[in-house]
Order: sequence, then structure tokens, then C-alpha cells
Amino acid sequence: MSNGVHSVSQTSVPGGRLARLLAELKLLNGAPDTDFAERLGRLFDLSDTVALDAANGHRASGPFFAGLKDYQRLRGDLDKARDKLVAALTRAFEPEQQGTRNGLPAPVADYEPYQQFYVARQRQLTAGLQPVRVRLRGALADAGPAAAQLAELDTVFEATLTAYARRAFGAIPRLLARRFDALKPDGQRPLLEDDTDDPAAWMAPGGWLHRFTGEMQLLLLAELEARLEPPRGLLDALYNEVRDRT
Repeated sequence: MSNGVHSVSQTSVPGGRLARLLAELKLLNGAPDTDFAERLGRLFDLSDTVALDAANGHRASGPFFAGLKDYQRLRGDLDKARDKLVAALTRAFEPEQQGTRNGLPAPVADYEPYQQFYVARQRQLTAGLQPVRVRLRGALADAGPAAAQLAELDTVFEATLTAYARRAFGAIPRLLARRFDALKPDGQRPLLEDDTDDPAAWMAPGGWLHRFTGEMQLLLLAELEARLEPPRGLLDALYNEVRDRT
């Protein structure tokens, strides 16, 4: 669908595609903080530090059985999970799905239904990727000492960063309220005051709501890519561990 978002340089804003889109839509306040190590350290309290230290000291003795077939199976699982989520996001924005349980809300000038729609899609992303990440950790634990240690570290990092990630991703639908209001013509102009106030026309190509929902879809797809980074990292680590002994 047409979305009105212009392309930007791949290196213009640190933080990947999602951060670039948020910056282009003017939803980020200030320049991104690039001191990742310092910000990450502030997220760990004493109990987290103890768990992280235990994970660093984890030494699995084996035997280890995971091999290239396990990697190939899990790569297929991750690809299927991603494809299923992309298909669900695409379907949710199709015109015939408007007003249904899994589709866009019927056109309204109130942002609340769109925020609820976005949050529901975020829940789908979490539910769709988590099982594969758990299976990847299991395969890593069975792939070798270094891989088993990485699986332990990922468990600690996920447990520690879950609340932070929930807040970070959860801020997006709240920030989108500003974009919704910026695109909506003349603020709270009464509905049906003239032809341009026909709600059906808002979703026609070129309409303000059509543009907004297109931007919302782009953000959800970019968020999916961001959420895929941890399991993709685990998958790469599994491949590196098993390729030389199979």
C-alpha cells in the first residue's frame, strides 16, 4: 500500500531500519544514544549480575549431538515463523479486512482503535518468535561448550531485557498518536462537514488515513526485523559451532 514514507540513507540514523523510520517520521526525541555498553549496564541490577556471572562460568561437558541437520531444521523454523508473521501483517492491512477482528479498524478520526490494533500485532510478533528462540537455545546447549555457554547467556539477557524491550517497543504505538494527529486535517474538524470528511475517502489512495496506516505497516515490518535479530544471532552461532564437525 502507498505509505508516503520517503527512503533514507542506510547509515543516516544508528539503530537499523526501525530507528530510521521513527526518525524520518519525527517520532524520536533527540539524537540516538550510541553508548550502548553504558546503557546496557544500567539495565542490570545485582541479581542480574549474579545470573550473568553464573552464565559466564557455565561449562557444559557434553556429550554434544547437535549437527548441521539441526541447524537446517531451525533455520527453516525461523524462516517459516517470519513468513507467517509477514503474511499476517500483510493480511491485516488488506481493505477487505477492515473492521474485522484481525484487520484494521473501520475508518475513524480517533487514534485509540489504531493503538489497540498496533499493540495486538506486537503481541503476535512476540508469540510467533519466542518458541523458535527457545528451540535455538536448546540446540546450542547440545552443540558444544561455547555454544552451551551462549545459550545460558541468552537466557539471562532475555530475562533481564524483557521489561526494557517491552517498554521500548511499547512506546511506538504511543508515539504514533502524534503522527496520527499531524496527518489528520484541521485537527478535530466535525465529521461530514464536507466531502473531504467522508471516512471512506480517508482510506482512499492519497487520503490522510491511508498514508497513516501505510506508515504503521512499515513500522510493524521494521519492528519484526528488529525482533528477529536475537534468534538470527543464535542461528548463526549454531551454524558456526556445527559446520566444522559435520
